[in-house]
Amino acid sequence: MKFYEKYKKALEAHGYRIDEHGCVWDERGNQAASEDRFGNVGCSDYNITEICRKAQVEMDKPKPKKVNAAASKKEE
Repeated sequence: MKFYEKYKKALEAHGYRIDEHGCVWDERGNQAASEDRFGNVGCSDYNITEICRKAQVEMDKPKPKKVNAAASKKEE
């Protein structure tokens, strides 16, 4: 998986798009970030860095556990 693919939803919400090579393009068609074949990431747009940082914080938040109704009845 390419680096920017995990942030695809967040980037697309801000008008960026990711192609099949892992490059990020802005709404004007300019290449804003890319990943080479060795996995090195380069970014020329500070906004992409901030969008990815905020999206990573959201992804790292712990998800609440689901409470099973049958298990809670047994405990009572």
